[in-house]
Amino acid sequence: MKVRELDLISEFGARRPGIAPRLIWKLATHRNINRKTRKYIRKNFARGFPGPYDVEAEGVHLRAYPMENYCDRIAVGRGRLPEIPERQLIGPYLKPGMVFVDIGANIGTYSLFVAERCGGDARILAFEPHPRTFAKLSFNIKANGGRCIEAVNQGVGVKNERLRLYSSGGTNIGTASILPEAATDHEFVEVRIAPLAATLKNRLIERIDLLKIDIEGFEDRALLPLMSEENRPHWPGAVLIETVLKQHWQSDCISELESLGYRIAGDTGENLLLLHPMTEKLES
Repeated sequence: MKVRELDLISEFGARRPGIAPRLIWKLATHRNINRKTRKYIRKNFARGFPGPYDVEAEGVHLRAYPMENYCDRIAVGRGRLPEIPERQLIGPYLKPGMVFVDIGANIGTYSLFVAERCGGDARILAFEPHPRTFAKLSFNIKANGGRCIEAVNQGVGVKNERLRLYSSGGTNIGTASILPEAATDHEFVEVRIAPLAATLKNRLIERIDLLKIDIEGFEDRALLPLMSEENRPHWPGAVLIETVLKQHWQSDCISELESLGYRIAGDTGENLLLLHPMTEKLES
């Protein structure tokens, strides 16, 4: 697929979608249409309407490129943010003044949702290593007024290094992965990786109320180094972790967290919510 130039200059609202792209993308994402047919519509009809389109979804402003990212498609086609069950799980833990760490921020749907729910009163660190996706994330943050979010153009891992981030093949950039066996394409960009604990300390962040991590099978390498005794003050109060590609983990994140006292508090089939005992005590 030809890579289109991003529009990072025009003001949000300058690229509102008309009737035709809204209709086509509604069909291409409609839940009552089977996946094979949706893919056919996307490939043969929706490709004529790649965007970008400026849309508002659940109070969040997004400049969406629906042909190249699932989250963008949902925003344009369904008029809402993706991953409703996951957002329902974390909803009770979103409060003004909280610290939220978003590892694998993509275009910012989680970070912007948390900022909106907290009324802009939060500290949010959004990690996104892919340069093109990071540019979209940065635009979306600006389109929402800055809203307490710091976008960090790096990935999270065991040590400071540069690694290859493998492509999704162009139709869902959100599935890019550090692991070639977890990606659908062998094209890659080199990205910067750094330990989470060091990044938090450099920013004088002393706690994490909620951490969300979705990095296509690399979750264990990013999260577990934080869970050492030395880093106990930074242990998250709650963790939302994607488990779809857990077969690629070198260490079982869930077992490791449970051994530290975390309890599974919710399961959407693709993500688990785990709570630290202190979080449960405070909530009760």
